[in-house]
Amino acid sequence: MYNLLRKSQLALCHLLLSGMVLALLLQIFGRSFNAGLEWTEELSRFAFISFVFISASYSALTRSDLRIGVFSDWLSRRLGRGLVEGITTALLLLFDVLMIVYCFRNVIDGIKYPSVSPVLGFNTNYLFVVLILAFVLSALSRLVGPNARGEAGEGLA
Repeated sequence: MYNLLRKSQLALCHLLLSGMVLALLLQIFGRSFNAGLEWTEELSRFAFISFVFISASYSALTRSDLRIGVFSDWLSRRLGRGLVEGITTALLLLFDVLMIVYCFRNVIDGIKYPSVSPVLGFNTNYLFVVLILAFVLSALSRLVGPNARGEAGEGLA
């Protein structure tokens, strides 16, 4: 399960980053030849937003997300490392679940009250679907991560 999550998140990150770079490259060429390629800016922005959240879920899987080491180490000495990691994982899972619920509500609101991008004509509220996917992957990563500690510290690519 760990390898499947890792490979799928890496593939999504590679795809989104490549799409963003390609759109920006087309935008540069378009400006050089006075060709209006307005859609490239919106596409690169949407790809960047998606890339950030999918890569954040990948960092949860590899246990390389941000932590406050001083506080965590101090608390671990007082309560025990296993208890602190359990509480941290539970709180982060709660955050993931809450974000899934609120992003889903935004998608539903976006259907009722669309916010359409000016060039692509895309309902930007549908970007919350990507956030739902990212937080589901993050929650799965937190559930799978403790079982794959030995694998998580190895090479990222």
